[in-house]
Amino acid sequence: MSEVLSTPRVRARGFAISVRERRVLLAITDFLVGTLGSVLAYEVISHPNMKSFPFFESTLYGVAWVIGLFIVDGYGFQIPSSRVQSAIAVIKATPFALLGGVVLFFIHPYVMTRPLVVFSIAIGALLLIVMRTTAFRVMLHESLAVRAVLLGRTEPTSQIMDTLRAARFECRIVARVIGPIDTEEQRNQLIAAVREIFAGHTADELIVTSNDLRVLPGLVEECLTHGVRVVTGSSLVERYMGIVPVDSIDTHWYLSLPDNDLWERPYAVVRRIVDMVLSLAVSIPFLILLPLLALAIRLDSPGPVILRQARVGHHGHVFKLLKLRTMRSDAESGTPILAERHDPRITRVGRLLRATRLDEVPQLLNIARGEMSFIGPRPERPELTEQLERTIPRFSARLLVKPGLTGWAQVRGGYASTIQEMTRKLEYDLYYIKNRSFRLDLQILASTFVAVVGLAGR
Repeated sequence: MSEVLSTPRVRARGFAISVRERRVLLAITDFLVGTLGSVLAYEVISHPNMKSFPFFESTLYGVAWVIGLFIVDGYGFQIPSSRVQSAIAVIKATPFALLGGVVLFFIHPYVMTRPLVVFSIAIGALLLIVMRTTAFRVMLHESLAVRAVLLGRTEPTSQIMDTLRAARFECRIVARVIGPIDTEEQRNQLIAAVREIFAGHTADELIVTSNDLRVLPGLVEECLTHGVRVVTGSSLVERYMGIVPVDSIDTHWYLSLPDNDLWERPYAVVRRIVDMVLSLAVSIPFLILLPLLALAIRLDSPGPVILRQARVGHHGHVFKLLKLRTMRSDAESGTPILAERHDPRITRVGRLLRATRLDEVPQLLNIARGEMSFIGPRPERPELTEQLERTIPRFSARLLVKPGLTGWAQVRGGYASTIQEMTRKLEYDLYYIKNRSFRLDLQILASTFVAVVGLAGR
């Protein structure tokens, strides 16, 4: 027998705003507020050489703010539900908006003066923080949330429930239908329960906790009749949490991955060009520091300066990864061991190198060779890969793309030294593999820059 849990019936159809619509509205508001910041700065600092109001330049400030917030993930699902995250996003985007102001200064140096650039950014940042933490929170009203019905054989997993709690301002569960579908009678009861709920509630989405429930006979027809979208619990987790649950990986997931079509080919070519340009740009200052770093490493502990370790790359190809030594030369006795937090094997210089990520810079040569990319899953050693493949389902899916110097799992998943933590990082890697794009790459690069500047390396 199916279990039906619901809120009081609401027959009148309201006005719901989807996640994408909220992000678009927030971006438009950011643009207007960023532009207003430049206008107010002009009123505070007016230059005698200005013959007319710099309307076009002011709008470009608004564009620069939107681009900056876009890069630092300022339109994630947690924005603007969290005041702290909203304010931090604006602070992170400030350097990118300032870069746009510097460009405008060089284009029109007698119009967009240095004081005007600084004041435009300062006033814009202040207004954006105030707007995002006060006025725009009206978008969090319960009446604007997407109304959803939860359907499953058993109670939702903790991962789905955590997602629903995190997305409570954007997705509101109005009813639940829980019951087995092992027999024809049970399936008919489940469909009847869904039909009854649709008749008494206004629903925008039907969330099914298992992928195979989407093909339940009669379910899609009921949803189409009532104008209800069908989404899976795993897609909900992916949308809000930025991960792909390991237990949701099936044949359909592999078939949905980006292919070598008209979009994928230019993306791969541009990625390769960017890899080469960034490698060259970062290598020049590193080569100046290398003699000093090598001396510090040798004085701190005996052993080689640069380590060459076997790692598993794209499609299982094994290559030699280069990195500066950060541990004692006797750190391993033939068996690879995952590093732990505050690992005693790490040397004093090694801790500094890890905090600044300088130990990873020699991998620029691996990138130049085409063995790695700037962005992708971190490559693991063959022995650990074999062990983790036996322990963690779908771990080998990481090999579908080139490994990277940094990645979505590195900037979002943090440090991993246990099987549970490695599984969570795998879920971040799977999200990147499925959703890789220029937008996501820019977000990862921006987050990596913040981590390096903040000495957030392990």
